[in-house]
Amino acid sequence: MKNKFNQLLLFFLVFGYGLNAQTWKDPNADIDDRVDDLLSKMTLEEKINYCGSRIPGIDRLDVPYFEWYGEALHGIIAWNCTQFPQNIAMGSTWNPDLMFDVATAISNEARALKNKGEKEVMMFSPTVNMARDPRWGRNGECYSEDPFLMSEMARMYVRGMQGNDPKYVKTVTTVKHYVANNVDKYREKIFSNINKKDLYEYYFPAYKTCIVDEEATGIMTALNGLNGIPCSAHNWAVNDVLRKEWGFEGYVIADWTAVEGLETRMHYAKSQPEAVAMAIKAGVDQECYRNNKKQAPMVYALKPAIDQGLLTEEELNVSVRRLLKLRFRTGDFDDPSLNPYSKIPEEVLECDTHKALALKAAEEAIVLLKNDDILPLSNKEKSLAVIGPFANRCWMGIYSGFPKSKVSPSDGLRKATSAEINFAEGCGVTAKEDDDQKIAEAVEMAKKSEKVILVVGNDETTSTENVDRASLKLPGNQHKLIQAVQAVNKNVILVLVPSGPTAIAWEQEHIPGIICTWPNGQEQGTALANVLFGKVNPGGKLNSTWYSSDDELPDFHDYNIQTGRTYMYYDGTPLYPFGFGLSYTSFDIQKMKVNAKKVNPQQDVVVTANVLNIGDMDGDEVVQLYIKSLNPTQQSPKKALKGFKKVRVANGQKTSIQLQVPYEAFAHYDSVDNQFIVDEGAYEILLGNSSENILARQTVKVKAGTIPSIKVGEKSGYFDANDKNRSRNWDYLYQNETGFATSKDEDNDQYQWVEYEITFVDPGFYVNTWEAELNFVSASKNAVVTTSMEGAQIGEYTIKGNKLPIRIPIPPEYGKPVRIKIKTLKGEVEHKSIKIIPPGNKQAYTIENVVIHTQTKIN
Repeated sequence: MKNKFNQLLLFFLVFGYGLNAQTWKDPNADIDDRVDDLLSKMTLEEKINYCGSRIPGIDRLDVPYFEWYGEALHGIIAWNCTQFPQNIAMGSTWNPDLMFDVATAISNEARALKNKGEKEVMMFSPTVNMARDPRWGRNGECYSEDPFLMSEMARMYVRGMQGNDPKYVKTVTTVKHYVANNVDKYREKIFSNINKKDLYEYYFPAYKTCIVDEEATGIMTALNGLNGIPCSAHNWAVNDVLRKEWGFEGYVIADWTAVEGLETRMHYAKSQPEAVAMAIKAGVDQECYRNNKKQAPMVYALKPAIDQGLLTEEELNVSVRRLLKLRFRTGDFDDPSLNPYSKIPEEVLECDTHKALALKAAEEAIVLLKNDDILPLSNKEKSLAVIGPFANRCWMGIYSGFPKSKVSPSDGLRKATSAEINFAEGCGVTAKEDDDQKIAEAVEMAKKSEKVILVVGNDETTSTENVDRASLKLPGNQHKLIQAVQAVNKNVILVLVPSGPTAIAWEQEHIPGIICTWPNGQEQGTALANVLFGKVNPGGKLNSTWYSSDDELPDFHDYNIQTGRTYMYYDGTPLYPFGFGLSYTSFDIQKMKVNAKKVNPQQDVVVTANVLNIGDMDGDEVVQLYIKSLNPTQQSPKKALKGFKKVRVANGQKTSIQLQVPYEAFAHYDSVDNQFIVDEGAYEILLGNSSENILARQTVKVKAGTIPSIKVGEKSGYFDANDKNRSRNWDYLYQNETGFATSKDEDNDQYQWVEYEITFVDPGFYVNTWEAELNFVSASKNAVVTTSMEGAQIGEYTIKGNKLPIRIPIPPEYGKPVRIKIKTLKGEVEHKSIKIIPPGNKQAYTIENVVIHTQTKIN
């Protein structure tokens, strides 16, 4: 009897343990078992909530609220986070190791914010849409027009962002926008029509590199459609290619309300329930949408889809498993002591180490386009006219955050030289009524200055999400400004801050010095000054072809890469070729050797050469390796980049370089057999410092063969398992704790200032800045005010001739009140109100209530 009692007791103990087991909370359990356990405890409603960006907590399970929404394109979009050069600038560094450093710093700041409880680490980046046409509104977000350069930069972004811990990811990367979203106007209604060869050879490679080689955690499908099917319901593109062919196991999110758009904009689905069923069945797990009051449209339609029999709960479970797994991989449900990234301190935010890295990246990104012995500038310069709509402005590009410090070109020059610096706006970015007056003022200033630094470009008013560039020309009256200034002063250095290739044929002919500095992060002014005065020798290279005019581009909506697009197929003479960039010194490439004249299937080719600095200054050179088929069986590129290496060479010295080229570099996609193949024949291996300036070449005979297909768990021929970046810990950037130090500018309390408190309402679409008008009761002539929000600088403004009000850009922060500070630096100012101007058709509103600092007086 006693034995039976013991057996019964043991049964209840085991059974009771099974009922109360919390496998999902056990950090030592298999992650798939943990996911299944938590999923089994969730209601249908709780599962459905995971398909939106704002995910309610589950109190009964002690699962906290979670926001699946973050931006980290070139810095976290948040207050007091370091802002690095825009991606187009990073692509011009041709330095994947630097990209890894930058991504490490960005992800460290993301983790610091998570550790503070302020942000999550689900990031919608990188952007790897190909820069096939420079008119694309988001051209500045991607690294290159070339698939190989794009892949090599993107791979190191993913590696740096996700980290190298075998169990936990530092941040979740979401590679976007899959696929071929290169027209922004009406993107949610149009289709990209692309043949398979172009897809596999041009539009897919960067995604595949991120997924297969670097095991990126997420993909965002594009708002557009592909070949008649919306990308967010594209079974072939998502299930067949991403998941089956490439073995992708991560999550897929549809871009902003793209699932809803299957019915409302694409008219592909007949109802919202049908739309969400299409998306889930096609392998899409979630819909991007952030709103304080509403969930994503996909969330509301899932229950009706299941009730109507369009979708089963088990089909939904497949998606929720993928989403839950990533929460486990971030360490959300584990003791923080088990996760190395929980140790990242708040002190990394905009620390001196990160700002120094932002400066280094900005310096490496600058491309010298022309130099008729006007650069570098002498320290003996007496007067410089700094002119242009970007001269006194630190424009960092779209999808930028809000750092405490920003250095504009004029700021950088004032710190770099004792020369008299005179600023004139010259004109607006777009045409304004007072442009002629401003141009006249700039001309007068140019007349009495030794040299002119003319800073022009384009910003979100002419190129951004939803807005494509109308032309490659500089917008507004900027060309008119350049010609007017050049007419009175020939010593002009033109500085470009563009979103992509810009048509400056007249300027190339008439201006002696031209520099492309891009939207170059928060340290852009210091970097520019360092290059202008020769403290830094420019070594950046163009990541896209620059054309002389719009006439040289194919139709904007033509996605066929072989119709004259990019350096690979363009038959004309470019204004500046792909890979081009000058230096203050000169280089040569000599003694090129190839380890094999006959290349067998799956055999790597090793190319060596010497790089000589034959000038008078230390400098960086980018050795570029291109491959050209000498007897192609089908239309093929004139040449295609397949390797590159950036090297530092002292003046009068040489260095040896080695480039390893895998067999797959000779392949093209066969759309009949649906695989990559290598045709037997002769191929040229070309070495140069641009796509047009080839300095050495060798011919090799290559045997025919096929390229084995690979998926996650396998690696491409370009994957380097021994790369030092694959073993670095999160803290390698910092020598010790002093690496977290932050230099703080003194806040001089003698200045008078006011604060207004603002609560921004999310307009439902991305916008980098709102606008505001500062209204004053009165102000003395030439009074100067400076503005900031949450400690982050906005700008300094002179009230000329009592011109009121002043319009300024302001960065939005949704969901919580923030304060804008207006400080009087010079003169007398009496404040009245601030008018907030939302984007789109939202009504403006005025705030009159002033929050006054108790230690100061207000005029």
